[in-house]
Amino acid sequence: MNRKKSITVILFSFSLIILVALQAYYIYNSYRLEEKDYNRQAKEIAEKVMDGMDKFDTETHDSGLVGDFERLKLGMSIQNEKIFFPDKFYSSESQYSKKMESLLKKHIGNSGFKMAMKNEIYSVMDELKSKEILPKGHSIIIFQSVNKVEKPITLSNSIWSSRQSETDTNLNIDKRYKYLVKSQASYQLLNIETLILKKIIPLVIISLLIVILIIILFRNSIRNLNRQEQKIAQLHTTIDSIAHELNTPITTLKFSIARSSDPESRALLERQIRRLENIVASIHTRDAEDVLLDKKNLEEYFAEVKKQHNTIRFNIRIELSENKRLAQNDFRQMMDNLIDNSAKYGADEIEIDVTINKITELKISDNGIGIPDEEHRNIFEKYYRISREANKHTNGLGVGLFLVKRMVDKYRGHIEVKSQEKGVSFKITIPDEA
Repeated sequence: MNRKKSITVILFSFSLIILVALQAYYIYNSYRLEEKDYNRQAKEIAEKVMDGMDKFDTETHDSGLVGDFERLKLGMSIQNEKIFFPDKFYSSESQYSKKMESLLKKHIGNSGFKMAMKNEIYSVMDELKSKEILPKGHSIIIFQSVNKVEKPITLSNSIWSSRQSETDTNLNIDKRYKYLVKSQASYQLLNIETLILKKIIPLVIISLLIVILIIILFRNSIRNLNRQEQKIAQLHTTIDSIAHELNTPITTLKFSIARSSDPESRALLERQIRRLENIVASIHTRDAEDVLLDKKNLEEYFAEVKKQHNTIRFNIRIELSENKRLAQNDFRQMMDNLIDNSAKYGADEIEIDVTINKITELKISDNGIGIPDEEHRNIFEKYYRISREANKHTNGLGVGLFLVKRMVDKYRGHIEVKSQEKGVSFKITIPDEA
């Protein structure tokens, strides 16, 4: 029982780990789906804001751009790398920031989103000299929201050219400027973790409650199982004590029977006392010295069996050529219990094959009520009885088949049980002593 309980605990623990892993995987996927959905909504808002900014007058003059880029080539800072143009961006910087904030608030509405956006130039290539003039890892912010973008998600990319030429024949000036500019618009939903957690916290709580409930139910089941084991152990102790107490009256009866003058009654009582001794022996495990079984013992035994069960038709076949292992009492215990089981459970015909050579084979089949297939693995446990209506009206301790299995194990043999269309069949195989 302890081994079965250990296996049950291990299987439950393994199943619980799988359940928790599946729950975690499901929650993680839910998180990712919610994250994807919120980013999609944030992207739609960002696109609307950028459309609004594009409609707003943000055209730049090439002369302003070229001037800024020329200062970059000379290593001069452009207002901490915030681009400005004398007639546009520099004079209207606050105006563009306010416009972006206004558009963000308008499109965010009551969604609860907290967003950041920016539009920046990340590459300025002097095409005439084939040289990047923007310092590596730096960008020029065209405009951005009050909240700063920390983990940008790209909204759009654009490439455009800024060209200018300067010619003055009097001053002998002939300059040409050609820049390839790459810019990028990006956004970030700053409070996305908070928004997702608000949605998946109920799912996490429900998952935890399910796991906790399963653990509580399993713990209660183990406690109930322990209580049942204690009760069964107490029952086994009680039965063992009763069996021990029976030894004294059995001995007294044997002395009384010896004085009986009626041979027929004495023989009947001796058989019943022997059966009672076998039952007590099946409860108290003990090995006794015994003589080997021979053909005469077999014939006498089956003659007694037929008298004892005179309402049952027996078909008995015996083949004994050599016996070096099987003891007479052990054989009687096995056959007595198998035959008694067949008789108790409705058999009126029993077929027995006994083959004893180097290998011993004992077969017994009946036409009784049989044994369900799912009970085959349990019927050899001590004190086990099948829970069905037919068994409730039949007396028994559940030790008969346990005793048979114990005898088979003693000889390192094998017992096989098969359900038939009607009844059950047992086959015992005892190998050669070698």
